[in-house]
Amino acid sequence: MIKHEIKGHTAFITIDNPPANTWTPESLRALEGLLADLSVDRGIYAAVLTGTGGKFFSAGADLKNFQGDDKVLARHFIARFGAAFEALMNARFVTIAAINGYAMGGGLECTLACDVRIAARTATFAFPDVDRSHPPGGGITQRLTRMVGPARALDLVLLGTPLPARRAAAWGVVAATVEPRRIDVTVEEAARALARRAPLALRLGKEAVVRALDLPLAEGIRLEQDLYVLLQTTADRREGITAFRTRRGARFRGR
Repeated sequence: MIKHEIKGHTAFITIDNPPANTWTPESLRALEGLLADLSVDRGIYAAVLTGTGGKFFSAGADLKNFQGDDKVLARHFIARFGAAFEALMNARFVTIAAINGYAMGGGLECTLACDVRIAARTATFAFPDVDRSHPPGGGITQRLTRMVGPARALDLVLLGTPLPARRAAAWGVVAATVEPRRIDVTVEEAARALARRAPLALRLGKEAVVRALDLPLAEGIRLEQDLYVLLQTTADRREGITAFRTRRGARFRGR
């Protein structure tokens, strides 16, 4: 089950499938649909994704969906993972993973699809799927390898070596680690900071960074410059300059 509520310019999304917040085809479809609906709302600047309870962010796929040897069902299930996590990565707004516990298998892959990852110091990342003869299928081999390089990615994926939050921060997998009792406060502060920024600049800045993973350097720099020029014609750009010159807070409207 996927729950959500909207506070100001931020959507707070919760994976609610206790005890381990596992993914089912239905919850993956619900997440994808919710992200599509939120993208229509221009008042949403950020979305925070977390798991219910304090032990698991998500333990990954509900293994009941992997029983049997039906290749068609397997293809359907893994396609749901791909579509949901692509929707996270390509969302119009900034996505923040608030990792409040174990992020395992598809739970780890979900966090990698988010733009910003903030973890409780007690959180742990792991990919035990190979032990169950389940090869990766939710994007970890591509996203994690781009973040940390093949040697570290292979250690996590093939050996299943757990990755504590502190080491994940050292590797650059998470932006920050905080005390468990402060994770909600920290992500809400981050969301409020995003809400004060120009939404068009946030959107285009995110696009440039995400597409940098696939573009040669020269093409990536040209894209960045094109997006810079595009922003010059917007009302938000004029408002930002005016607010700076008059030393007042900017009132951005996403136009």
